[in-house]
Amino acid sequence: MSTLLEAGLDSAERLLGSRFLIAVLLPVLLAAGASGAVGLAAADRTPGDALRAWQGYSASGQLMAVVWVLLGLVGAAYLFALFHLPVVRLLEGYWPDRPVSAGVRRRRTERQRRRARDGWARVTQLRAAGEHTWAAALAGKLLTGYPPPPRLAEGCLPTALGNRLRAAEYYPLERYGIDAVVVWPRLYPLLPPEATGRVAAARTALDGSVSLLALSAAFGTVWPPALLIRGGHVPLAGLTLLAWPVAWAAHRAALQAAAAYGQEVKVVFDLHRHTLLRHLGLGVPADLAGERRLWDDLAQFYLRNVPLAATGGAPAPPGLP
Repeated sequence: MSTLLEAGLDSAERLLGSRFLIAVLLPVLLAAGASGAVGLAAADRTPGDALRAWQGYSASGQLMAVVWVLLGLVGAAYLFALFHLPVVRLLEGYWPDRPVSAGVRRRRTERQRRRARDGWARVTQLRAAGEHTWAAALAGKLLTGYPPPPRLAEGCLPTALGNRLRAAEYYPLERYGIDAVVVWPRLYPLLPPEATGRVAAARTALDGSVSLLALSAAFGTVWPPALLIRGGHVPLAGLTLLAWPVAWAAHRAALQAAAAYGQEVKVVFDLHRHTLLRHLGLGVPADLAGERRLWDDLAQFYLRNVPLAATGGAPAPPGLP
């Protein structure tokens, strides 16, 4: 039985992908199981009643029921996966440009920016007092949780999750002059398997936390009023509100996962950024100033189709204008 289960899981992983299984399907299964339990309780049924009803079906009926339930869960997971990126963007702070949401976004962004500036002021005070160890620890925390100080004015976002991801996005730009949005999709396919594995694992942890957060929030929003409208289920409605502490814990886990994912992205740029230059047939500049100019030339080439030679950078490699 265990061998069959392992074979089934291996086939499912090859078909659906481990990231989908862990980050999407597993949270959907948990939400569906919890919803089923609440539905049974609302119908004044017990798990024993459900088991006896299940045993009343024939073997073929049980098999068909299992198949249809699995297909329904996988379909629901795929449908949820389609909205996963918009959910992440919403949690990052990319909200609709409407009067109410724009005002909330502006106030929360200013609050995040003020916290970062207060933190850097505290770093300055610690350094002046000779507390260099504490100053370094606080500076590292700020660099992980917020855009760097020169980018706070235009780069700060209204949420803690968004600022953690934005900090990783700005890291290669500040250190090497690399526009991560432009370079990352071109660099990632060239990475060695160990690097892609670490990045994928960190991203899976982040996506799984976000999925659990979204589904817990939906569970805690939909079930309580539905049970109260049905009537006579006040204790059960109160119990379903426990989904909100789960959502809070998932949010905290997402913040930690975002910091870990950002760290992996930083490591990739530190160790493997020259891989793209060599792949394009461009030489690696001898100093950091020349490298920054070359990365800026590449960004201009990819974004605005400005030929590399026209920017004063390195000669265009074969196949590029």
